[in-house]
Amino acid sequence: MIHTGERPYECLECGKAFNRKSYLTQHQRIHSGEKPYKCSECGKSFTHRSNFVLHGRRHTGEKSFVCTECGQVFRHRGGFLRHCVIHGGENPYECFECGQVFKHRSYLLWHQQTHTGKKPYECRECGKVFLESAALIHHYVIHTGEKPFECLECGKAFNHRSYLKRHQRIHTGEKPFVCSECGKAFTHCSTFILHKRAHTGEKPFACRECGKAFSNRKDLIRHFSIHTGEKPYECVECGKAFARMSGLTRHKRIHSGEKPFECIECGKSFCWSTNLIRHAIIHTGEKPYKCSDCGKAFSRSSSLSQHQRMHSEGNSSSVSHEGSPFTSTHTSVTLRELLLGKDFLKLTSEGHLLSQETNSSASDRLYQRETHKCLD
Repeated sequence: MIHTGERPYECLECGKAFNRKSYLTQHQRIHSGEKPYKCSECGKSFTHRSNFVLHGRRHTGEKSFVCTECGQVFRHRGGFLRHCVIHGGENPYECFECGQVFKHRSYLLWHQQTHTGKKPYECRECGKVFLESAALIHHYVIHTGEKPFECLECGKAFNHRSYLKRHQRIHTGEKPFVCSECGKAFTHCSTFILHKRAHTGEKPFACRECGKAFSNRKDLIRHFSIHTGEKPYECVECGKAFARMSGLTRHKRIHSGEKPFECIECGKSFCWSTNLIRHAIIHTGEKPYKCSDCGKAFSRSSSLSQHQRMHSEGNSSSVSHEGSPFTSTHTSVTLRELLLGKDFLKLTSEGHLLSQETNSSASDRLYQRETHKCLD
């Protein structure tokens, strides 16, 4: 039936057909929820016998295959055979297409896919095809929902052993991936790879619309919505749509009144982290924004901007022009009028500066006092 493609065994629940009765029996457990394989040690049940056997070895600690070179033990024969090649120092698996050699047969099979594109192992649930049977088994757990790999520390279960190993590092604190550039260590390989790109500057993910490159795929996906105009994240309260989930999350706080960012000093809460950061400066007394002209410091950038306008306005009004009738004692006319709110000075049609309410020396003294008040 494998060669003919015939599938005579049909599921009465969903209509899916199989070429073997045993496959149909296993599939029907998805509908019935049946888990006939029960562990006598902990009572956990399993849909498939293979997963039940693997689980049993967690209780017994059984590792049947021992390497005579280094003493490392393995639960599975396949893992043991792959390990043994390391000691042989040879690459016994050769590609007949290009002559490249590999230590493991699985590496050769993966490589051969570049020549043939053949993937002989097909998932009977969804039709997805794989290069190796192990990859198919790894994939099939998605359909069964089975999670045979359980953390002995907290009881959390996973559908793949690799996921369990990554999780266990939370409990052990292990960070096996160390950056050779700066010494920083990471729990997960994916995070480590992203970090290395900070040193190399590598940006392998390029936008096909504008050519802009990114160091990780997530940033590229977020960026691409700029070109499509797509806003898939919609608020159920008011219908407003957003290009990013983070934008929707922040927006929803308007409706819910949620203020998740709390000041540890006074307990005041804020909707956004940026507001909390600005507020915290009140307690620390920090003034990180410094004027480059006079050295005066401010707690907020907006205050610095307002202050710097004093310098810019003063500088612009004090620029001398050839043939100007102003003397050196009247160089800040615009700023003086702005600060005092009075029309002290008036330029006559002949180009002479006349005092309207007081003499120039008194005006200058008043201007200087008001200027110092503003700058202070």
